[in-house]
Amino acid sequence: MIVELGAGSGVGTRVIAAESRARVWAVEPGLVGRAVLLARVSDDPSLRDRVTVVAGAIPEGLSMLPGGIDGVVCAHMLGHVIRDDRRELFGWLGEHLTASGGCLVTTQERVDPAPDAPRDVTVRRRVGQYEYRAVYVAADAEGVFRSRYEVWSGGVRLRAETSVGRWERLSADDIAEELRGTVLRLDVLDSGVAVIRRAGPETE
Repeated sequence: MIVELGAGSGVGTRVIAAESRARVWAVEPGLVGRAVLLARVSDDPSLRDRVTVVAGAIPEGLSMLPGGIDGVVCAHMLGHVIRDDRRELFGWLGEHLTASGGCLVTTQERVDPAPDAPRDVTVRRRVGQYEYRAVYVAADAEGVFRSRYEVWSGGVRLRAETSVGRWERLSADDIAEELRGTVLRLDVLDSGVAVIRRAGPETE
């Protein structure tokens, strides 16, 4: 069994299901993202019988998950979770991961951006006669970021919505430090990717 924390609209869920035969529990706290996720799962016979969509945030949503978990995926989501809640998550992993299980996490090294690096990133996608734009503004010194979603037609903006969130940049060293004193360890797999596993007797 695999748990995906912060499943969003289900793009990663589809990849996880395609790359394994495991049953997937996809946890997403956001109503809009979860609605898209559920629609994606229910409309795909290959997902419908294997993926369970769970409404919940960390740590409250963890109580709705079964034990004996073989794998957990935390892709681009730990930075949304405050430190105390991450501590509860790591405690839960220590209790519920199987002996050979692991939790895949993405990391961000702490680097100073180039002076001329753009703070905004815009993604565009045309659907029918409309162009949809997502504008992501980098987090400020307090970790607050903003995302703006726009709909355009013929050079005219029809509507726009802005959401505000929090993001903490977590490097592999940051996560490893937070795991000190637990039954877990962090193994770096590649730049930006690591896995949390049970610590062996020599590393506990």
